[in-house]
Amino acid sequence: MIHSRAHALSLFGILSLSIVFVSQLSFAQGGPTPAQIAHLKSLSFEEQQELAESFGIEVPQQLQNDQPQIREPVASPQIVVEAEPQAKSLGEEEKPAEKLKRFGADIFNAGPEAFLPASDIPVPADYILGPGDVIVIQLYGKENRTHSLTVNREGQIQFPEIGPVNLAGLSFQQARQVIADIVKEQMIGIKSSITMGVLRSIRVFVLGDVVQPGSFTVGSLSTMTNALFASGGITEVGSMRNIQLKRKGEIVTTLDLYDLLLIGDTSADARLLPGDVIFVPPISKTISIAGQVKRPAVYEFDSKANIKELIKIAGGVTDSAYLPLVRVDRVTKQREKTLINLDLTKAGNSNFLLESGDRVTLASILDIIDEQVVLSGHLKRPGEYQWKSGMRFTDVVKNVEGLMDNPDTTIAIIVRITEALRKTQIISFSPQRAWESPSSNANPILAPRDEIILFDFNADRAELLTEIVEQLNRQSEYLEQAKTVTILGSVRFEGTYPLVENMDIKDLIALSGGLLESAFGFDAEVTRYELSEEMERVVSHIPVNLSEEPLHLRAGDTLQIKRIPKWKEKETVSIRGEVKFPGTYTLLPGETLLDVIQRSGGLTEYAYAKGAIFSRAALRDLEENRLSELKDKLESDIASAGIAETEGAENIEEDEAKALLENLERTKPLGRMVIDLPAILSGNNDDFQLENGDALTIPRFKPSVTVLGEVQYPTSHFYDKKLSTKDYINRSGGTKIHADKKRIYIVKANGRVLEPSRSAWFQSNSGQIEPGDTIIVPLNADQVDPLTIWAKVTTIMYQAALGAAAVGSL
Repeated sequence: MIHSRAHALSLFGILSLSIVFVSQLSFAQGGPTPAQIAHLKSLSFEEQQELAESFGIEVPQQLQNDQPQIREPVASPQIVVEAEPQAKSLGEEEKPAEKLKRFGADIFNAGPEAFLPASDIPVPADYILGPGDVIVIQLYGKENRTHSLTVNREGQIQFPEIGPVNLAGLSFQQARQVIADIVKEQMIGIKSSITMGVLRSIRVFVLGDVVQPGSFTVGSLSTMTNALFASGGITEVGSMRNIQLKRKGEIVTTLDLYDLLLIGDTSADARLLPGDVIFVPPISKTISIAGQVKRPAVYEFDSKANIKELIKIAGGVTDSAYLPLVRVDRVTKQREKTLINLDLTKAGNSNFLLESGDRVTLASILDIIDEQVVLSGHLKRPGEYQWKSGMRFTDVVKNVEGLMDNPDTTIAIIVRITEALRKTQIISFSPQRAWESPSSNANPILAPRDEIILFDFNADRAELLTEIVEQLNRQSEYLEQAKTVTILGSVRFEGTYPLVENMDIKDLIALSGGLLESAFGFDAEVTRYELSEEMERVVSHIPVNLSEEPLHLRAGDTLQIKRIPKWKEKETVSIRGEVKFPGTYTLLPGETLLDVIQRSGGLTEYAYAKGAIFSRAALRDLEENRLSELKDKLESDIASAGIAETEGAENIEEDEAKALLENLERTKPLGRMVIDLPAILSGNNDDFQLENGDALTIPRFKPSVTVLGEVQYPTSHFYDKKLSTKDYINRSGGTKIHADKKRIYIVKANGRVLEPSRSAWFQSNSGQIEPGDTIIVPLNADQVDPLTIWAKVTTIMYQAALGAAAVGSL
């Protein structure tokens, strides 16, 4: 009977605990895990009962007509207080104020199980027994027995062979003494050991500003914090520093949760008795602190507080705090916003009294480092370096070994911010002269926060200095030219540059990288814009001779370096294949294709002039653009094919569609232009002038004819003058089912395209096919979907490109 009752209670405990875990974990995790359920089943009945009671379940004495009373824990809110936006400084964009959480609110997010009372610790001696407590009495000596006796509602235990023993109102220590005396007096030869078993549950009330006010059943060892967690925590308007414990209408004690959170003091966390009331009054005074403190948050104060106390409770300031500038945002009694700035480095300011609703912000120190110089540009080790009084350029860049390859050591610049007006000032110098004369003025003395920029001969200086030029433009004032100058013409890097102090024409030429070989001697011109007394813009052109005393430049000047008349950059053409001297030839103005062929020694006896391939750079660029457009179109068709299939047409697989894109990617633009080289060599009027980048490839004679497209076996065949177009197609297995026989065309060896059905040249079979020709059998586009057409087209393009590459490798 006892066994069946214990088994039934064990099942009830598991069911009750499962309900509790579901109610709690469903909010945070979606339900109890299998491991948690298995753990519950492994507990003894007493352990299950203890755990159930700690979760607020009232365990009945009998299973009949009794149901567990469960209060589902309510998720505590995460309180966020949005403070008023701070006033923005002049020239600074308004930024939203930092969102601060109420200090201590996160503690209730852990759930009630995080603060369960310990059930395996010794029961305090002053613990008052009550109905539901279990006394474990172990008898030993003449007889050995153990009794687990529950205090009933009358405050008694039914001691076997002794009878009822009244323990109501006694402490645990007193009860132990009473039971020990009874055993000693009435059970001769037997000694006793008395311990506490399962503790009773008590009912308390949690009221006021809590998430779920009401009555709760908790363990008899529970304290005020356990009951607060069972109620879901304190609301955003509830006080965390004045929590009252009331007993029989009187306030017994108050709890300040800050003592628990800040210093770990639990002395005020009083143990509860049946019928106790925990009351959470409304919050009284809050002050926010943000910025450079260790715990930015909204804090509660029950009395007047100063800044020193607020910073202390916020964990103190960080190492980056700037104490001379502390901001206090306040709403006055007239409901107007006001701003107070405090210097906490001054005596007495730390005692400044704060009011409810104040927001204190501690600023951060600036990221700018005053005692430094910055190296940038063409250096091996750019970055920040410590500045020292009297420091010169050679102190940070000792020699040319500190620069990367191909440096320009003739000029560098220093970007300096003037102390008086905080404006940008540009200074130029020669690193080479600085290294040669380190003690002279050629080696500039550096100021704090200088930036030294060094150049190389490859990078565009105008582009590198764009940000500095824009900054100088922004700093220009009314009726004042921006301190920039422009250089155009035969220099390495045209563009707009900063106006250096005492800058002359030679300085600007050096800054732009120097003159090009196309520069016209020493002839140049300066265009200057000035404002007359009548407030009119006057433009003047000043001719200058670079060999004379250099002209000093003014803000807004434009220097034009003239170019040699009819100057052209070096132009080249390449000729490869079957010529006596293949290679790259420098092109003179007006030279033609025949001129370059003659310069290369003419054709060899193996040359096949009809198959010559001529390509031009401009055409290659055009073809590259067209290939890019084709790729975009193909990607669009692939996407469309993935949505809807063409009814009644062949469809292409996904892998094949990807292969189409890869084929198109591998297809390189040739820029081929059809020419009739035999006619040019014979002296007819087909000769033409060459351009820079032109290329001519003359292949060796190859007696073959290629058949591509919709044939059974695309391949090349030995040339036979007796065979017609149809014969070559038949030798490739004939046409496929989707071949368009009416549109068969021939690509001649020189690139010319002819269509047999439309050309009179095909009226007779004799002579229509020549060595090097390619017969293309196209696809009937009316019978297949677009992707299949793409597959055929790109395959032919790729094969044609391979053929051209093979010719080009001669």
